[in-house]
Amino acid sequence: MSIIKALQTISNDKALSFEKKLESLLSIGTKTLGLETGIVSCIKGDNYRVLSVVTPDNDIPLNTVFALPETYCADVVNSNAVVAYHNIEVSPGASHPCFEKYTLKSYLASPVQVHGEFFGTVNFSSLVPREVPFSSLEMDYLLLLASWIGNELERQQAMNNLNAQKAVLEERNSLLHQVTNLAGVGTWELNLDTGALIWCSALKRMLHVHTEKVLKPEDVIKFVVNDRQRSDYIESFKKMLKSGEGFTYELEVRTDAGETRWLESRAHPVMENGRCIKVIGATLDITQLYLDKAMLQQKTHIAESALKARSEFLANMSHEIRTPIHGVQGMLEALLNSPLNSIQLKHATIAMKSADSLLSIVNDILDFSKIDSGSMTFERSPTSLVETIEEQVPMFNSLAREKGIKLEVNTKGVDGKTFMADKLRLGQVLINLLNNAVKFTKEGKVTVEAKCTRYGAGRFLVKLIITDSGIGISKQQQKLIFSPFIQAESSTQRRYGGTGLGLSIVSQIVKHYDGKIEVSSDLGVGARFTVTLMLDDANDEAADEKASDKAPTYIPTREELSAMKALIVEDNEINQLVIKEQLKEVGITSELAENGKEALDSVKRALASKTPYAIILMDCHMPVMDGLEATRQIRALGDAACTIPIVALTANALIGDKEKCLKSGMDDFISKPVGVSRLKECVYRHLSKQLVSNESHLKDFA
Repeated sequence: MSIIKALQTISNDKALSFEKKLESLLSIGTKTLGLETGIVSCIKGDNYRVLSVVTPDNDIPLNTVFALPETYCADVVNSNAVVAYHNIEVSPGASHPCFEKYTLKSYLASPVQVHGEFFGTVNFSSLVPREVPFSSLEMDYLLLLASWIGNELERQQAMNNLNAQKAVLEERNSLLHQVTNLAGVGTWELNLDTGALIWCSALKRMLHVHTEKVLKPEDVIKFVVNDRQRSDYIESFKKMLKSGEGFTYELEVRTDAGETRWLESRAHPVMENGRCIKVIGATLDITQLYLDKAMLQQKTHIAESALKARSEFLANMSHEIRTPIHGVQGMLEALLNSPLNSIQLKHATIAMKSADSLLSIVNDILDFSKIDSGSMTFERSPTSLVETIEEQVPMFNSLAREKGIKLEVNTKGVDGKTFMADKLRLGQVLINLLNNAVKFTKEGKVTVEAKCTRYGAGRFLVKLIITDSGIGISKQQQKLIFSPFIQAESSTQRRYGGTGLGLSIVSQIVKHYDGKIEVSSDLGVGARFTVTLMLDDANDEAADEKASDKAPTYIPTREELSAMKALIVEDNEINQLVIKEQLKEVGITSELAENGKEALDSVKRALASKTPYAIILMDCHMPVMDGLEATRQIRALGDAACTIPIVALTANALIGDKEKCLKSGMDDFISKPVGVSRLKECVYRHLSKQLVSNESHLKDFA
């Protein structure tokens, strides 16, 4: 057999391992060259490692490492060419470093290149010198053998790399398969050229399809229950093939087991030269998500219905509770203004305080309801914190004197400052905190301090500090007192009364102004509440212009009032009497109507007799015709009826009630119960407009 044919036979023998092929190639070399030892080495730096070896006694193990400088292969590395020493004693002789270490007498070696780079050597040696130098044919054979070994090494490295990549790919595919199974995701692939459809096992389980069943594209669409969804999905699929953009679609399907489920199908096209050749996709079972969503919608609907029912209930309760309170307070106010002996005055005063407490509880519940539903409104107008505090302090001064405690107020820190805020809401904060401080303090004092710090352009950091020497609050209860319906201690409500809503309302108002409320207290040594608010400075040009637009209110004389007539529209007999007495004290005579129909008829008669009413106080909830409809029909009577001020005097105090009244054509809104002072201020405001307008017309006429 020729050398070339032998080399080719060995290379093509797939049964031989790479190691055996190298060994066979070296064996052929030793026979052909007449040198008993053959080695293929791998050289890196100064390390010479035996990759394959053939020796007569097998005395050189594989992977033996030699120091390169101590081998004749160092000459091959340096020259990067064939090195041939037929008689080492002659050349290179004893001067070579290897001469004393190794007993070699003849040596022939060639560099081995792998992928164009130096890899190592293929070398043959003998302990016997040759008589003649190596022939050119022998050297050509060595080069051929080196080239053949280099090619085998390249092929082996390529196979190793391919196997490594295959192992990584198989590991990743296995991991992906496990992840998709764990995530409940079913993958699929459609080859558009062949029409072959591949479903993963997870997707088949999802639709209860037998693992051995072969599916076609037309089989898949039959799983879709709804005809419209089926046609939409097909249309989306066609558009994707043209546009190259994937899509996601939710489908209701019926599995092979007859079970209805909801799936989310995602499809992605694989394009080649502008043409879709394959579609890959993932399918997710969203049945539970779909059911949860439906249940959530149902619960949301139930909750919204419950909130609506609660609002309606609170509106009715507001009307039902405020109406008798108005009667009680009105009669007590009239009683207190009449001649009474000391015992009667004491009893009437106590009754009035009880009525005030009852009204405070109702107001707290309604205010909390507004906050809870997110419907509490906040006005924005120039507000003096000094005035707000001064308006509330007299009431608490009286309470403090009765208990023998001091009430100290320090507003120097906000003197001359005006803020853009809702005066009513700031008053609520102060009233709730002061009320608690006075209520829970038996001796000592209560202090109120207000101060502010400029916080950027047009902004102030405002602090309101209420300190008392009362019963104090435990550390545990300090964590709870701003929650609704919770008071400082379990016995507090029984001993001091209240709803436990005050501090919750304060907390919500403070949050509206980007602030916070903090408490510092210990049992038996009092408490300190610090309210921090972020308020805009009202002392700017816009606020000044707005303030300058407010015209002073004209106060009617007693004579002017006596010439006017009011209409009270009220179905409650007690409230009729209360309002009539209050208007009498204001100085205005009045007539009564028990429902909206009677009010409409009364207005028609007054207009016909040219004695129109100066003002109408209108209740909202009444039999036959309510106040809103009555107002609309009165306004429809014409110009004269449109100029009569109509004020809603109603027990309705929830959000939206005022807007409903104004939308129906009313001019103002007062919630029951109402005292004489508040009613007088409202009446004066509307009647003064008429008087000022009439006076202006007379001047123009003159």
